[in-house]
Amino acid sequence: MSLPKDFLTYLAAELTARLDKSGKVKVHDKETIAGKIQQAFQNDAARADELNQEVRDYLEKYNERIRRDGISYQEMYQMVKKELIKKHHLVPSGGRTKDGGKLSRDKLNEFSHKLIKDLSAIPQQIELVDEKNEVRLEIFRELQALVKEETAIDQAVRKKIQSQKRDIVEGSDEWDILFRKYYSEEMRKLGVS
Repeated sequence: MSLPKDFLTYLAAELTARLDKSGKVKVHDKETIAGKIQQAFQNDAARADELNQEVRDYLEKYNERIRRDGISYQEMYQMVKKELIKKHHLVPSGGRTKDGGKLSRDKLNEFSHKLIKDLSAIPQQIELVDEKNEVRLEIFRELQALVKEETAIDQAVRKKIQSQKRDIVEGSDEWDILFRKYYSEEMRKLGVS
C-alpha cells in the first residue's frame, strides 16, 4: 500500500526541510533533494504495481483451476504475492500496520537505506555533516513521524465519512469521492494545494 500522491509531495518537501533543520546535513538544493525523495517513493510504487500485475497474470493462467477447485481468489492472490515477494527479494509495505500506518518498519528502513545512498551520491546538492548512518537514522525517524501524520489524516478523513447521516460503504464510488475531497481538505491545512 502506498501513500497518496498529495501526501507524497508533502512528505518529500517536509523531509527535506526537517533534514536541513536537523543539523546532520546541509541541503544546498531543496527542490532536487525533494525530487529525489519523491522519485524513490514513486519507483517503489511502480515496483509494487509490477508485482501486483505479475500476481494477476499468474492467477489468470490458473483461473479455471482456481474456480474448479473452489479456492478463494483473495487467499490465492495473497499466497502468490507472498511467494513472489520472496522470489524477488522485496520488502513488503505491510499494508496497515498495528499503529495504523501504511508502511511497515521494514519498509521505512529500506527507504532510509535507499535515500541515504541516493542522497550521498549528489554531494553538490546535499552535504552530510554527520556520519552516514546517523543521517540514515534521522531519515528513518522523520519518515516514521511523517507516516504517523499521514495516518492521522487518513483517520480524520474516515471519521468525517463515518459521520455522514447515512452509511457510505467503503470502496463505493461515493466513498472514494468523499475520501479524496476530505483528504484534499486535510492536506490544505498542511499548506499543500
